[in-house]
Amino acid sequence: MAQPSGKELAGWMTAGLLVLAGAVAIVIGASTPASFGWFAYQPLADVAFTPGGDFVFVSRVTIFGFAALSLGLITLAFVGGWRLARRSAA
Repeated sequence: MAQPSGKELAGWMTAGLLVLAGAVAIVIGASTPASFGWFAYQPLADVAFTPGGDFVFVSRVTIFGFAALSLGLITLAFVGGWRLARRSAA
């Protein structure tokens, strides 16, 4: 099997780092508690609760993690397909 070129090796490294960074960010984002705000019945309050501000289901770290993981997997598929096409053409 031929040695990978510099561009191909850089592609594999970039994709691997993106997948690793995405996975780590997802784990960190999932392990930190998200703030959901206060939502309960207040019979004597004059203010109606509307979610906003710090009402978060998924943290920004988790969103970044999923984006980085997706981009890394897409890059892995691209580099793998490129390698396969170059090998079958030779």
